[in-house]
Amino acid sequence: MKTVIRLLALLLLLPAPAPAAPPEEMPALLKSGFEKYAADGPKAAIEGWTKGSAIEASKEALAQANSFRQVEDFYGKYIGYELVRKNQISESSAAYLVIIKYEKGNIFSVFNLYRKPDGGEVVTTFNFHTSAQQIWPASAIYGCGN
Repeated sequence: MKTVIRLLALLLLLPAPAPAAPPEEMPALLKSGFEKYAADGPKAAIEGWTKGSAIEASKEALAQANSFRQVEDFYGKYIGYELVRKNQISESSAAYLVIIKYEKGNIFSVFNLYRKPDGGEVVTTFNFHTSAQQIWPASAIYGCGN
């Protein structure tokens, strides 16, 4: 009995485990684009994501709206997104790996953001694919060491 009491006393003296790190927050710029997608469709999302950037109003960027429509034809209606990982490349650059969810499946995306000297952020590039292996690092798909 004394052994059990000693063990309980020791357990009470051990420090509590550190709380888990909070999940990364989706940047307002990306979150706003996804809200525009839900409300007004893929073209509105792309216009929101690229606003103020070097690729704003570029034909190549806006052409991605057609790709989203093709995805919707295959996977169904857009239903949301999940931030998978943020990779802080440098003080001014970060890559966000995001799953874009539809009724029957999802697509994988990478958004590269640049932090301007005034602190604002712009999307410099974005890519989407139905296969994660085509645009994500293997560690994001299979874990580290695989």
